[in-house]
Amino acid sequence: MKYLIYARVSERGSDYEGETSIPMQFEICRKFVKEHGGTITAERSDEFFSGKDTKRPEFSKIMQELESGEGDWDTLIVYKLSRMTRSLRDGAEIFETLFRQGRGFVSATENLDFSSPSGRAMLGMMQVFNQFEREQAAENTRNKMMQIASRGEWPAGHAPFGYKRGERKDNKLYIDERKAAVVRDIFEMYASDASSDRSRRILSKYKDVLTPSNLYVILRNRNYLGELWYNGVSFPGKHEPIISKELFDKVQRTLPIKDGTIRPKAQQYNYLLSGILYHCAYRMNSLSAKSGDYHYYVCPKCKKRVSAEQLEKQVMNFIDTIKIPKTFFDKTMTRLEAEDKAEKEKGLPELEIIRKAIADCEQERKALLDTLVAARGQLSPEIIERINQQDKNLDKEITRLNTNKEKLIAKFESEIDYRNIAFEMLNKLKNIKEISSNPVSVRQAILANIQKVELTDNDEVMIYPSSNNETEWQPIQKIVELLLIGFKFEKIYHRKSRKRKKEAYL
Repeated sequence: MKYLIYARVSERGSDYEGETSIPMQFEICRKFVKEHGGTITAERSDEFFSGKDTKRPEFSKIMQELESGEGDWDTLIVYKLSRMTRSLRDGAEIFETLFRQGRGFVSATENLDFSSPSGRAMLGMMQVFNQFEREQAAENTRNKMMQIASRGEWPAGHAPFGYKRGERKDNKLYIDERKAAVVRDIFEMYASDASSDRSRRILSKYKDVLTPSNLYVILRNRNYLGELWYNGVSFPGKHEPIISKELFDKVQRTLPIKDGTIRPKAQQYNYLLSGILYHCAYRMNSLSAKSGDYHYYVCPKCKKRVSAEQLEKQVMNFIDTIKIPKTFFDKTMTRLEAEDKAEKEKGLPELEIIRKAIADCEQERKALLDTLVAARGQLSPEIIERINQQDKNLDKEITRLNTNKEKLIAKFESEIDYRNIAFEMLNKLKNIKEISSNPVSVRQAILANIQKVELTDNDEVMIYPSSNNETEWQPIQKIVELLLIGFKFEKIYHRKSRKRKKEAYL
């Protein structure tokens, strides 16, 4: 049987750090092919590409060969199914094409016969789980960004014009004095000039850095006040302001009205559940009435609208009543431990491959040293330099492999106390109500301790607590909805009376 090996790792910053490297994926697949008496006709890989779609250079070539019937291979082999795709829809199309063309598929580490009906059923389940993991990772990223913003730091992307970001892992904004001077001048010019063509004069002066659209983005940007705005939510920023509030307010009073601009009264309300409240699997939007007196959460899909004040009040009151079900300890503890053990055992073949790779590198280093000793005085300086460089490279590779080995061994030896984790998360939730009544402080506590709040069609409110220890929380999350806690939400809709509405037009 002829095999085509395909490997993939994700972009840096997604789930890259926890993935098996491409060389290691190749090695595991080669071992599988050798054990099954096959031959390898080609090896393809895509580095730093997500599995959310099939828009990857090497994988696109494979699909072209598949569609055209070309390519000298019978079976596509991957380290894991997730390396090929994490999309349920793409996976269905790929496998339909594979099986239609009479070609096989093998996952080197997932011992399943995909040619049988039961194997194909399991394949579908694995695809669902892979897509869930990808979507969960994306959601976790969004939550992390919101948590960073809640600390008053810039979560991601380019810093606002006038600021710069710190070094790696420093999310704080720092004033870029050269650009900040431009920002101050823009605000002062706009505030001091009441003519109709003031925007044109500003654009003419700063034509190299401004466009009509980003001029108004700058003039409306509250980050220049020392606030931190992310995803429509305001937090106290750690960065220094560039302009005064007096100057900013003066400019706002003269800016043209823009459809969708947040009104001053609406800005005063701090939506406690913004960014973590879901309905119909969509994140609910915040909405304030034109008067600024009424505030809602609205589902972008079905348009369901609920009172923000009432929902937040009921959520906060219900937190006091949360208890961990006794059934968690009775029914899931054994399963959690079994899953943990099984997950550790999956790493044994990889550990053996790493140990062999270390031994091979050490043997190669010894051979280099023997060469130097045997040919002492006979080698040119250039050859000696090349040998020394190769020795350094091997030393780095041995260090990297030893690090991976230690991580795997630590994983085997680790013991997770699920009971304490559960109680720790429960205590964090209950502490939310004990903090300051300041809405900003309450929201920061909610973002730090609640992963997700879901409003069902039956008005059940589900609270998903979060954990700072993601490694420990993940197995709980995958197996059971551990602290999925629900209560009935009283439907609250705001409707003005006819009398009040009539009076408003008088």
